[in-house]
Amino acid sequence: MPIPFLLAGAALIAGGYGIKKGIDAKQDFDKAESLNKQARTIFDDAAKSLEDSRQAAQNSMEKLGSLKFKIYEDYLVPFVEAFSKIKHIDFQDQRLQDEFKLTGITNDDILAISKTALDMKQVVGGGITALGAGGLAGLAAYGSVGVLASTAGGTTIASLSGVAATNATLAWLGGGALSAGGLGMAGGTAVLGGIVAGPVLAVGGMMLASKAEEAKQNAYSNLDKARVEAEQMQTAETATNGIEKRFIEISSVLTKISDNFLPLLRGLQQAVANNTDFRTYSTKDRQGIMMAANTAKTLKNILEAPILDSNGALTEISMTIIQRGNKELQEMRRTAY
Repeated sequence: MPIPFLLAGAALIAGGYGIKKGIDAKQDFDKAESLNKQARTIFDDAAKSLEDSRQAAQNSMEKLGSLKFKIYEDYLVPFVEAFSKIKHIDFQDQRLQDEFKLTGITNDDILAISKTALDMKQVVGGGITALGAGGLAGLAAYGSVGVLASTAGGTTIASLSGVAATNATLAWLGGGALSAGGLGMAGGTAVLGGIVAGPVLAVGGMMLASKAEEAKQNAYSNLDKARVEAEQMQTAETATNGIEKRFIEISSVLTKISDNFLPLLRGLQQAVANNTDFRTYSTKDRQGIMMAANTAKTLKNILEAPILDSNGALTEISMTIIQRGNKELQEMRRTAY
């Protein structure tokens, strides 16, 4: 038997085996590419959805910060300026309590409102642009009159952005790096970064087949990672939506109470412009002044209540003040004069 023919046959068999391996390798690489595309789509879709939620929460936070600033500037500061001019005021006027069922307000309440307004007067005097995004964020999320006032006296007001950024969630809502710890999904992109480039194709027979199998297994691993990261981002999105909802609810309550407070404030200012002796006021004027004081107290309590705690979670008090605010609105409508 001619040996060359045997060698030729062996070469054909080996060549066929190599071709088979090459085909298998291509199929594995195609599968790896498909899995990596699927993983990237899962990750990118979840990331985009979370980013949309973050942007919406940030917008609601900025709107609340601006609203709080406006209430201090246009309502509480003018209230204190007018109310402080009244002489001989009786905080224990039982007739008002009995006749109009007004919630009692004490001299301590007025002093607290006055202190808050005076602290904020230093801040609002510089205008809303002086606060910057960090100041508005702190004002919205923490009701941080003390934080704002502590920096209002000098150029350090610019450091408010740093103060706000000490909270990872707030920093993240404001566009800060996820590496700060925002919502527990920091570094997700880095974990899946290899998906972008994909595996490098090796060329050549058996080595090609082994690399293809490795690439396929890596792709399955990438897909698993993408699904885990997507679940974490979905959890983060739920939390972010909850934060946005709370900001919106508080903005709504503050807006409604402020709308009711405006005519009371104007009435107070008009009464003071004509006369500063509380004893000479008509029953209607005394009622209006006491209602203005009560409403100012309600506004102060809502403005100062923190929405986020030091860990970036929603506070119970922020929900409580929404309920109290709505109850106060019902009472204001009932006792409107």
